[in-house]
Amino acid sequence: MPITTQPVKGMYLLEDGRVFVLQDRQLKTQGRQGGLIILRMKALDNGHIVNKTIKAGAKVEYIQPETKAFQFLYSDESGSYFMDSDTYETVMISKDVVGDYVQFLKEGESVLVLIHEGKVLNVKENASVNLKVTQASDAVKGNTSSSATKEVVLETGYKVQVPLFIKIGDVVKINTETGEYSGKA
Repeated sequence: MPITTQPVKGMYLLEDGRVFVLQDRQLKTQGRQGGLIILRMKALDNGHIVNKTIKAGAKVEYIQPETKAFQFLYSDESGSYFMDSDTYETVMISKDVVGDYVQFLKEGESVLVLIHEGKVLNVKENASVNLKVTQASDAVKGNTSSSATKEVVLETGYKVQVPLFIKIGDVVKINTETGEYSGKA
């Protein structure tokens, strides 16, 4: 167990049998009384954000989840289906765990999944992904009065605004946090 000055963003904490991912940590000093640490944590079981204040130097229990490689197969209304690369077993991961990241996953793509005690905690997200443009309208001359962008559809079905020079077959880089175009790959 590390002391509370050591937890960093992205660390997994175990409290009351529940797993939390640490989103932010702030140190607040109070003169002679010592410091307080405000932890902002996201519960992985229901997605709620919890703020907890503890004294500096108190111990917190953290876990090291196991990282396994899975291959993305497909997604439907109930969740996303992945194949374990070691055992070839198909595993369904609920929409709550995968979240909006499913719109950036290509069929057959390898992803890392964090597991603790046989339970899937999270899908490790890449900061950006490269996706191929499957549908795009042609740029119209003189159509730059407001912003010089157009909407295209990517190979996963995700729609995004891109500059006018992007055409069908181009591979674009998408920021997965914002969901916006960030460049040509």
